Order: sequence, then C-alpha cells, then structure tokens
Amino acid sequence: MAVRRKFIQTKFFRAAVLFAVLWIVVAYGPGWLVTPIRTSVMTVTLPLQKIFSVTAFELRDTFSFFASISDLKSENERLEKERLRLFVEHSQFVDVSKENEALRRELGLLPRNQFSLKSAEVIGRDVSGLGNWISINQGSLDGIHKGMPVIVDAGVLVGKVAEVFPSNARVMLLSNPESLINGLTLDTDAKGIVKGEYGLGLLYDMVLQADALKAGDTVVTSGLGGDMPQGLLIGTLQETRFSSDRLFQQASIITPVRFDRLRYVFVIENTY
Repeated sequence: MAVRRKFIQTKFFRAAVLFAVLWIVVAYGPGWLVTPIRTSVMTVTLPLQKIFSVTAFELRDTFSFFASISDLKSENERLEKERLRLFVEHSQFVDVSKENEALRRELGLLPRNQFSLKSAEVIGRDVSGLGNWISINQGSLDGIHKGMPVIVDAGVLVGKVAEVFPSNARVMLLSNPESLINGLTLDTDAKGIVKGEYGLGLLYDMVLQADALKAGDTVVTSGLGGDMPQGLLIGTLQETRFSSDRLFQQASIITPVRFDRLRYVFVIENTY
C-alpha cells in the first residue's frame, strides 16, 4: 500500500492523469470547450512540431542518402561485373579474330592443289626450351601416321611426325639434333643433309666439295629417300665453310619461321 501511495504521489503519475483527462476532453468534449484547448495546445507545441518535422525530414534524407550509397555500391558492382564481362568478350573476340586471320593466311598460302593437308593446332612444346619438338591436337584417330611431313605457310617444312597417339601426336622439328632431311639448293643443285643443332638452328652438311655452295641460296627438300616430298622450303644458306675434317662443305640455314611461335601447322597426309 505504501508503494502504491508513493507511486500515486509521483509527478509522472500526475502528468499521466492530466494528459489522460486532456485527451478525453479533446476527444469527447463539446466544441466550445475543445476548440480553445486545441488552439492553445497547437500554439504551445508549434515549436516542438517544427523541430520534430525538421528532424524527421533530416532523418529521412539521411536514411535516403545511406540507402542511395548502398544502391550506388550495388550499381557500381553491377557495372564492374558488366565491364569485366565485356572486357573478356572483347579479348575473346580479338583472340578469335587473330586465330581466324592466321588460319586464313595459312590456308591461303598452302599448296592445296599439290598436297592433301590436315590442319592442326600446337598444344605443347619442348619443355627444355630448345625447340626440339611440338605436340599437335591430331592423332591416329584423325589419320595421322609417323613420318608425315609438317609444314606451315606456303609449304615451309618445320618437321615431321615422330610419335602418334590416338588424339595427338609429337612432331620432331628440324632443329632437333636427331632430325636429318635430304636437301637441295635451288641455284646450284648442291645436295646435302639438313641437320638440327640442338635448338640453335639448322646446319646444311655433307655437301661435296665439287658442288657450288654459296650464301643466300635457298634450300628445299630433295625428295631423295621417299620420306619427304620434293620442293618444300627449308631456309636460306648463311656462313658457308668446310667441315672440321675438311672433307665436306657446310653452312648454317636461316629458316623463314620461328619454331617457338608456331600455333597452327598442317600435316601432309598423301603419299609421294
């Protein structure tokens, strides 16, 4: 009882009772009584209403600002994803365009009337970096056999198939030290052997001293031995000299292609 009495005597309780009475009077009282009270209340509370109104608008604007920041962040993330997507598509388009251009160039320069060709893409290279071999994405299932010549451009020989697997094959490049190709110079008909020099280049060797050998002459395949068609371009002679035993002539060969940059090649399928 004492606690209840103390609560009733508090200012909070009295203010609550007064507010309740005023609310009842304003809500249910006669107009002649309510109107002056409402006017007085509105006049007294007008500054508070302005403060609350301004505060409410400021809070709304603040929430709208933070909401817009969140929306902008989401929009920026979306635009960034879109930019990356377009960048990737553009890169893919450029890459495909380059591939198509390179393939068209190869197809346009190849001696299609003379050979039956199988196009292939380079999918692997010599891990040693010496340029001794490449792997292509055509194999026995595609009709590839060991010993088939591999060319680029207008019949430029780059090597021959050395190992064949069902879906791919390994091509021994001319720069491989185990590669031996019968060659012939166009200007002087000097016959010799094209040998690889451990990825450092090509050597035209075993040329008889009686044959004329000169720098700048073009070397092609001679067709001797039947393992290679005649007339495939190999390169141009440089630095003619005698062999160490001075029994033969030899010269280095500059090839018109970079073996380390090969991307597309063609395998000659038909026999000769």
